[in-house]
Amino acid sequence: MSQSQSISVQLIITGGTIDSYYDIDQCTTVPRESTGIPEFLEKYIKVVSENLEVREICMKDSRDINDDDIREVLDAILTSSQTHHVITHGTFTVFDTARSLSGLLPDGHEQVIVLTGAMWPLDGFAPNDAGFNLGFALGALRNQQPGVYVAFNGELFHPDARSGLH
Repeated sequence: MSQSQSISVQLIITGGTIDSYYDIDQCTTVPRESTGIPEFLEKYIKVVSENLEVREICMKDSRDINDDDIREVLDAILTSSQTHHVITHGTFTVFDTARSLSGLLPDGHEQVIVLTGAMWPLDGFAPNDAGFNLGFALGALRNQQPGVYVAFNGELFHPDARSGLH
């Protein structure tokens, strides 16, 4: 993104595989203690920190996301000065959260919200889908009307389009 074309974005972190590492002993991915996504965005996608407001809500497997977490995400959106938001989220329940947020947003809101995640962690696996999905989500923000969307593997979905990615 060039400086003249950049938009300011709120990045909301909730965990998921995209922000996890592979635990050999457990034979599964485990969410990190804190996110590394802002550094990745600055280094590889050239999102400059002054155009990125980061809010880490939680670092959970999406199957552990609860109503309190969703309300905290909603509060982060509604209290932000930004109108463009990318939410990183686990793939198991990303559509559930997207539908919840869509139903909780006030009528006439001006928020463009894109949830994304990955099947492989951003760090430690190459190639992976994580960086592509993040970049696609950021690009999708520019062309959408206010609403909630899910960006995954180069496709943009309405929250009611699918029940899941698995």
